Amino acid sequence: MRFYKYASLLLTVFFVWINLIHAQKKLVLASENAGPVISASHPDVIASGNRSGFETGQVIKMGNTYHMFVNEMFERPHRDMRIAYWTSDDAVHWKRQKTVVPSIPGRTATNPRAEVWVNAVVFNEEENAWNIFYVAYRGGDSTKGEIAGNDYQGRIWRAMSVVKGRDGIAGPYADMGIVLEPGKDSQSWEGQQAVASFFPYKAGNTWYAMYDGHNHLPKGGWPTGMAFSKKLSGPWTRMPEGFNPLKVVDEFMENAIVYPMQNGKFMMIFDAFGDQEIGYSLSDDGVNWGKEQRIKIQTKNIWAEPGDHSMRTPLCAIEESDGRLTVIYTALTLKDNKKFYAVGKCSLVWE
Repeated sequence: MRFYKYASLLLTVFFVWINLIHAQKKLVLASENAGPVISASHPDVIASGNRSGFETGQVIKMGNTYHMFVNEMFERPHRDMRIAYWTSDDAVHWKRQKTVVPSIPGRTATNPRAEVWVNAVVFNEEENAWNIFYVAYRGGDSTKGEIAGNDYQGRIWRAMSVVKGRDGIAGPYADMGIVLEPGKDSQSWEGQQAVASFFPYKAGNTWYAMYDGHNHLPKGGWPTGMAFSKKLSGPWTRMPEGFNPLKVVDEFMENAIVYPMQNGKFMMIFDAFGDQEIGYSLSDDGVNWGKEQRIKIQTKNIWAEPGDHSMRTPLCAIEESDGRLTVIYTALTLKDNKKFYAVGKCSLVWE
Protein backbone atom coordinates (compact mmCIF):
# COMPACT_ATOMS: atom_id res chain seq x y z
CA MET A 1 0.00 0.00 0.00
CA ARG A 2 2.83 2.37 0.89
CA PHE A 3 4.35 1.88 -2.59
CA TYR A 4 1.07 2.78 -4.32
CA LYS A 5 0.65 5.78 -2.01
CA TYR A 6 4.08 7.16 -2.93
CA ALA A 7 3.58 6.32 -6.60
CA SER A 8 0.29 8.23 -6.60
CA LEU A 9 1.97 11.19 -4.90
CA LEU A 10 4.83 11.19 -7.43
CA LEU A 11 2.34 11.00 -10.29
CA THR A 12 0.46 14.00 -8.88
CA VAL A 13 3.68 16.00 -8.55
CA PHE A 14 4.64 15.06 -12.11
CA PHE A 15 1.36 16.33 -13.56
CA VAL A 16 1.58 19.56 -11.54
CA TRP A 17 5.09 20.08 -12.92
CA ILE A 18 3.89 19.45 -16.49
CA ASN A 19 1.04 21.93 -16.03
CA LEU A 20 3.45 24.55 -14.73
CA ILE A 21 5.69 24.09 -17.76
CA HIS A 22 2.78 24.56 -20.15
CA ALA A 23 1.13 27.37 -18.21
CA GLN A 24 0.74 30.66 -20.05
CA LYS A 25 3.65 32.92 -19.26
CA LYS A 26 3.06 36.56 -18.45
CA LEU A 27 5.31 39.59 -18.86
CA VAL A 28 5.90 41.83 -15.85
CA LEU A 29 7.76 45.12 -15.52
CA ALA A 30 11.26 44.63 -14.08
CA SER A 31 12.63 48.18 -14.30
CA GLU A 32 11.82 51.52 -15.89
CA ASN A 33 13.97 54.49 -16.82
CA ALA A 34 13.38 57.61 -14.73
CA GLY A 35 12.45 59.61 -17.83
CA PRO A 36 12.85 59.59 -21.62
CA VAL A 37 16.16 58.40 -23.03
CA ILE A 38 15.64 60.80 -25.96
CA SER A 39 13.65 63.94 -25.18
CA ALA A 40 13.10 67.29 -26.88
CA SER A 41 16.24 68.60 -25.16
CA HIS A 42 18.58 65.91 -26.59
CA PRO A 43 21.41 67.70 -28.47
CA ASP A 44 20.92 65.59 -31.62
CA VAL A 45 17.17 66.28 -31.61
CA ILE A 46 17.88 70.00 -31.54
CA ALA A 47 20.69 69.82 -34.11
CA SER A 48 18.56 67.80 -36.56
CA GLY A 49 15.56 70.13 -36.27
CA ASN A 50 13.24 67.42 -34.95
CA ARG A 51 10.35 69.48 -33.56
CA SER A 52 7.68 66.87 -32.82
CA GLY A 53 9.49 63.66 -31.86
CA PHE A 54 9.44 60.00 -32.85
CA GLU A 55 7.00 57.28 -33.88
CA THR A 56 7.33 53.69 -35.19
CA GLY A 57 10.50 51.81 -36.05
CA GLN A 58 12.68 48.97 -34.81
CA VAL A 59 15.75 48.50 -32.65
CA ILE A 60 18.26 45.73 -33.49
CA LYS A 61 21.09 44.63 -31.18
CA MET A 62 24.32 43.32 -32.68
CA GLY A 63 27.12 42.57 -30.27
CA ASN A 64 27.04 45.37 -27.71
CA THR A 65 25.50 47.98 -29.99
CA TYR A 66 21.84 48.91 -30.33
CA HIS A 67 20.81 50.11 -33.80
CA MET A 68 17.59 52.12 -33.92
CA PHE A 69 15.70 52.89 -37.13
CA VAL A 70 12.95 55.31 -36.22
CA ASN A 71 10.65 57.89 -37.75
CA GLU A 72 11.37 61.50 -36.91
CA MET A 73 8.41 63.89 -37.10
CA PHE A 74 10.56 66.85 -38.02
CA GLU A 75 7.71 69.39 -38.31
CA ARG A 76 4.07 68.48 -37.67
CA PRO A 77 3.30 65.33 -35.64
CA HIS A 78 2.41 62.36 -37.87
CA ARG A 79 2.63 64.55 -40.97
CA ASP A 80 6.23 65.49 -41.80
CA MET A 81 8.32 62.33 -41.61
CA ARG A 82 11.77 60.94 -42.28
CA ILE A 83 13.51 57.70 -41.30
CA ALA A 84 16.60 58.19 -39.13
CA TYR A 85 19.34 55.91 -37.82
CA TRP A 86 20.58 56.13 -34.19
CA THR A 87 23.01 53.98 -32.18
CA SER A 88 23.73 53.31 -28.50
CA ASP A 89 26.01 51.12 -26.40
CA ASP A 90 23.58 50.82 -23.49
CA ALA A 91 20.10 51.64 -24.89
CA VAL A 92 20.09 54.77 -22.70
CA HIS A 93 22.61 57.14 -24.29
CA TRP A 94 21.81 57.57 -27.98
CA LYS A 95 23.65 59.19 -30.89
CA ARG A 96 21.94 60.20 -34.12
CA GLN A 97 23.95 58.99 -37.12
CA LYS A 98 22.00 60.10 -40.21
CA THR A 99 18.79 60.25 -42.18
CA VAL A 100 18.23 56.93 -43.98
CA VAL A 101 15.09 57.65 -46.03
CA PRO A 102 13.79 61.20 -46.58
CA SER A 103 10.25 62.09 -47.55
CA ILE A 104 8.94 64.47 -50.20
CA PRO A 105 7.46 67.33 -48.12
CA GLY A 106 3.90 68.42 -48.77
CA ARG A 107 0.98 66.09 -48.12
CA THR A 108 -1.25 66.09 -51.19
CA ALA A 109 -3.36 63.56 -53.03
CA THR A 110 -0.74 63.38 -55.79
CA ASN A 111 2.35 63.00 -53.58
CA PRO A 112 2.81 59.29 -52.76
CA ARG A 113 5.80 59.85 -50.46
CA ALA A 114 4.79 62.77 -48.25
CA GLU A 115 5.25 60.41 -45.30
CA VAL A 116 7.58 57.44 -44.87
CA TRP A 117 7.08 55.18 -41.85
CA VAL A 118 9.68 52.51 -41.11
CA ASN A 119 8.19 49.24 -39.83
CA ALA A 120 10.88 46.57 -39.96
CA VAL A 121 14.61 45.98 -40.33
CA VAL A 122 15.46 42.37 -41.25
CA PHE A 123 18.68 40.66 -42.35
CA ASN A 124 18.07 38.58 -45.48
CA GLU A 125 20.46 35.61 -45.60
CA GLU A 126 19.58 34.95 -49.23
CA GLU A 127 20.75 38.42 -50.30
CA ASN A 128 23.40 38.72 -47.56
CA ALA A 129 22.00 42.20 -46.91
CA TRP A 130 19.75 44.16 -44.58
CA ASN A 131 16.23 44.98 -45.69
CA ILE A 132 14.15 47.93 -44.52
CA PHE A 133 10.39 47.82 -44.97
CA TYR A 134 8.51 51.11 -44.80
CA VAL A 135 5.09 52.46 -45.73
CA ALA A 136 4.54 55.56 -47.87
CA TYR A 137 1.14 57.29 -48.13
CA ARG A 138 -0.59 59.91 -50.20
CA GLY A 139 -2.91 62.50 -48.70
CA GLY A 140 -6.67 62.46 -49.10
CA ASP A 141 -8.36 64.08 -52.11
CA SER A 142 -11.14 66.37 -50.86
CA THR A 143 -12.57 66.69 -54.39
CA LYS A 144 -13.38 62.97 -54.24
CA GLY A 145 -14.89 63.02 -50.76
CA GLU A 146 -11.69 61.97 -48.97
CA ILE A 147 -10.31 63.60 -45.81
CA ALA A 148 -7.46 65.86 -46.93
CA GLY A 149 -5.45 65.46 -43.71
CA ASN A 150 -5.59 61.67 -43.58
CA ASP A 151 -3.41 58.89 -45.00
CA TYR A 152 -4.59 56.94 -48.04
CA GLN A 153 -3.39 53.95 -50.07
CA GLY A 154 -0.33 52.93 -48.11
CA ARG A 155 2.30 51.10 -50.13
CA ILE A 156 5.01 48.96 -48.54
CA TRP A 157 8.47 49.64 -49.92
CA ARG A 158 11.47 47.34 -49.55
CA ALA A 159 14.93 48.89 -49.45
CA MET A 160 18.19 46.90 -49.31
CA SER A 161 21.56 47.81 -47.82
CA VAL A 162 24.13 48.62 -50.49
CA VAL A 163 26.96 47.23 -48.33
CA LYS A 164 26.71 43.45 -48.09
CA GLY A 165 26.92 41.51 -44.83
CA ARG A 166 25.67 42.28 -41.35
CA ASP A 167 28.12 45.16 -41.02
CA GLY A 168 26.12 46.98 -43.68
CA ILE A 169 23.29 47.77 -41.29
CA ALA A 170 24.10 51.50 -41.31
CA GLY A 171 23.34 51.69 -45.03
CA PRO A 172 23.07 53.37 -47.43
CA TYR A 173 19.81 51.71 -48.56
CA ALA A 174 18.45 51.47 -52.10
CA ASP A 175 14.77 51.02 -52.91
CA MET A 176 14.00 47.60 -54.41
CA GLY A 177 10.31 48.14 -55.09
CA ILE A 178 6.84 47.77 -53.56
CA VAL A 179 6.00 44.43 -51.91
CA LEU A 180 2.37 45.02 -50.82
CA GLU A 181 -0.16 47.67 -51.87
CA PRO A 182 -3.90 48.27 -52.44
CA GLY A 183 -5.30 46.53 -55.49
CA LYS A 184 -7.41 43.64 -56.73
CA ASP A 185 -6.21 41.42 -53.86
CA SER A 186 -7.15 43.91 -51.11
CA GLN A 187 -9.61 42.59 -48.54
CA SER A 188 -12.79 44.29 -47.32
CA TRP A 189 -11.49 44.92 -43.80
CA GLU A 190 -8.35 46.78 -44.95
CA GLY A 191 -10.06 50.10 -45.53
CA GLN A 192 -8.85 53.28 -47.19
CA GLN A 193 -5.54 53.62 -45.31
CA ALA A 194 -4.14 50.15 -45.96
CA VAL A 195 -1.57 48.93 -46.35
CA ALA A 196 -0.71 50.65 -43.07
CA SER A 197 2.31 48.74 -41.73
CA PHE A 198 4.35 45.63 -42.49
CA PHE A 199 6.54 43.40 -40.31
CA PRO A 200 8.01 40.18 -41.83
CA TYR A 201 9.36 37.23 -39.82
CA LYS A 202 10.15 33.59 -40.50
CA ALA A 203 8.30 30.60 -39.02
CA GLY A 204 9.56 27.27 -40.29
CA ASN A 205 10.40 27.61 -43.99
CA THR A 206 7.83 30.34 -44.64
CA TRP A 207 8.01 34.09 -44.30
CA TYR A 208 4.96 35.72 -42.72
CA ALA A 209 4.17 39.39 -42.25
CA MET A 210 1.80 41.38 -40.07
CA TYR A 211 0.09 44.24 -41.87
CA ASP A 212 -2.51 46.80 -40.76
CA GLY A 213 -5.59 48.48 -42.16
CA HIS A 214 -8.01 51.25 -41.20
CA ASN A 215 -11.11 52.83 -42.73
CA HIS A 216 -11.62 56.60 -42.47
CA LEU A 217 -15.20 56.95 -43.78
CA PRO A 218 -17.06 55.51 -42.04
CA LYS A 219 -14.47 55.40 -39.27
CA GLY A 220 -13.56 51.84 -38.39
CA GLY A 221 -11.20 50.01 -36.08
CA TRP A 222 -7.53 49.22 -36.63
CA PRO A 223 -7.42 45.55 -37.68
CA THR A 224 -4.30 43.50 -38.44
CA GLY A 225 -3.94 40.70 -40.98
CA MET A 226 -1.17 38.44 -42.24
CA ALA A 227 0.54 37.75 -45.56
CA PHE A 228 3.04 35.03 -46.50
CA SER A 229 5.85 34.40 -48.97
CA LYS A 230 8.54 31.87 -49.84
CA LYS A 231 11.09 34.67 -49.96
CA LEU A 232 11.55 37.85 -47.96
CA SER A 233 11.75 39.78 -51.22
CA GLY A 234 8.33 38.43 -52.23
CA PRO A 235 5.97 38.01 -53.94
CA TRP A 236 3.67 38.30 -50.90
CA THR A 237 0.18 36.79 -50.72
CA ARG A 238 -2.50 37.78 -48.24
CA MET A 239 -3.86 35.08 -45.93
CA PRO A 240 -7.50 34.33 -46.83
CA GLU A 241 -10.26 36.59 -45.58
CA GLY A 242 -11.81 34.92 -42.56
CA PHE A 243 -8.37 34.16 -41.19
CA ASN A 244 -7.74 37.87 -41.78
CA PRO A 245 -8.18 40.04 -39.82
CA LEU A 246 -6.68 38.43 -36.71
CA LYS A 247 -8.79 38.05 -33.57
CA VAL A 248 -6.01 39.21 -31.24
CA VAL A 249 -7.78 42.45 -30.24
CA ASP A 250 -11.33 43.73 -30.44
CA GLU A 251 -10.56 47.21 -31.74
CA PHE A 252 -6.98 48.44 -31.86
CA MET A 253 -3.45 47.18 -32.46
CA GLU A 254 -0.76 48.72 -34.64
CA ASN A 255 2.84 48.24 -35.72
CA ALA A 256 3.39 44.70 -34.50
CA ILE A 257 6.90 43.25 -34.06
CA VAL A 258 7.32 39.46 -33.91
CA TYR A 259 10.09 37.53 -32.15
CA PRO A 260 10.89 33.81 -32.06
CA MET A 261 11.35 32.64 -28.46
CA GLN A 262 13.87 30.19 -27.06
CA ASN A 263 11.13 27.64 -26.37
CA GLY A 264 10.24 27.54 -30.07
CA LYS A 265 7.14 29.71 -29.70
CA PHE A 266 6.61 33.30 -30.86
CA MET A 267 5.84 36.62 -29.20
CA MET A 268 4.29 39.67 -30.84
CA ILE A 269 4.41 43.14 -29.23
CA PHE A 270 2.42 46.12 -30.49
CA ASP A 271 0.88 49.52 -29.87
CA ALA A 272 -2.32 49.00 -27.84
CA PHE A 273 -4.98 50.87 -25.91
CA GLY A 274 -4.45 51.74 -22.23
CA ASP A 275 -2.69 54.39 -20.13
CA GLN A 276 1.08 53.72 -20.26
CA GLU A 277 0.39 50.25 -21.67
CA ILE A 278 1.58 48.18 -24.62
CA GLY A 279 0.15 44.90 -25.86
CA TYR A 280 1.55 41.47 -26.65
CA SER A 281 0.33 38.10 -27.91
CA LEU A 282 1.83 34.59 -27.92
CA SER A 283 1.75 31.88 -30.58
CA ASP A 284 2.84 28.24 -30.67
CA ASP A 285 3.56 28.26 -34.41
CA GLY A 286 3.89 31.91 -35.49
CA VAL A 287 0.60 31.70 -37.40
CA ASN A 288 -2.20 31.27 -34.86
CA TRP A 289 -2.16 33.96 -32.19
CA GLY A 290 -3.65 34.23 -28.70
CA LYS A 291 -5.72 37.08 -27.35
CA GLU A 292 -4.01 40.34 -26.43
CA GLN A 293 -2.39 40.80 -23.05
CA ARG A 294 -1.42 44.28 -21.86
CA ILE A 295 1.38 45.45 -19.62
CA LYS A 296 1.87 48.85 -18.00
CA ILE A 297 5.44 49.99 -18.69
CA GLN A 298 5.41 53.14 -16.56
CA THR A 299 4.38 52.81 -12.92
CA LYS A 300 6.75 54.72 -10.61
CA ASN A 301 8.18 57.18 -13.12
CA ILE A 302 5.16 58.20 -15.18
CA TRP A 303 6.19 60.81 -17.73
CA ALA A 304 3.93 59.83 -20.65
CA GLU A 305 0.58 61.56 -20.91
CA PRO A 306 -2.57 59.52 -20.11
CA GLY A 307 -4.84 58.33 -22.90
CA ASP A 308 -5.15 55.42 -25.30
CA HIS A 309 -2.99 57.05 -27.97
CA SER A 310 -0.36 58.68 -25.73
CA MET A 311 1.70 55.57 -25.04
CA ARG A 312 2.68 54.87 -28.63
CA THR A 313 4.75 52.12 -30.19
CA PRO A 314 7.24 49.56 -28.82
CA LEU A 315 10.29 49.41 -31.08
CA CYS A 316 11.75 46.18 -29.70
CA ALA A 317 11.72 43.49 -27.03
CA ILE A 318 15.37 42.39 -27.09
CA GLU A 319 16.29 39.40 -24.94
CA GLU A 320 19.43 40.20 -22.95
CA SER A 321 21.98 37.77 -21.46
CA ASP A 322 20.27 37.93 -18.04
CA GLY A 323 16.90 36.97 -19.53
CA ARG A 324 15.38 40.43 -19.33
CA LEU A 325 13.69 41.99 -22.35
CA THR A 326 14.82 45.50 -23.25
CA VAL A 327 11.89 47.53 -24.61
CA ILE A 328 12.43 50.85 -26.38
CA TYR A 329 9.23 52.74 -27.11
CA THR A 330 7.76 56.10 -28.09
CA ALA A 331 5.35 58.09 -25.92
CA LEU A 332 3.73 61.52 -25.79
CA THR A 333 5.10 64.15 -23.42
CA LEU A 334 3.65 67.59 -22.78
CA LYS A 335 5.84 70.44 -21.53
CA ASP A 336 4.91 74.12 -21.57
CA ASN A 337 1.83 73.13 -23.57
CA LYS A 338 4.05 71.70 -26.34
CA LYS A 339 3.68 68.11 -27.49
CA PHE A 340 6.77 65.99 -28.11
CA TYR A 341 6.82 62.24 -28.73
CA ALA A 342 9.87 61.07 -26.78
CA VAL A 343 11.72 57.74 -26.66
CA GLY A 344 11.60 55.67 -23.47
CA LYS A 345 13.13 52.46 -22.10
CA CYS A 346 12.11 49.72 -19.71
CA SER A 347 12.91 46.08 -18.96
CA LEU A 348 10.42 43.21 -18.78
CA VAL A 349 10.72 39.66 -17.47
CA TRP A 350 8.64 36.52 -17.84
CA GLU A 351 6.72 35.65 -14.69
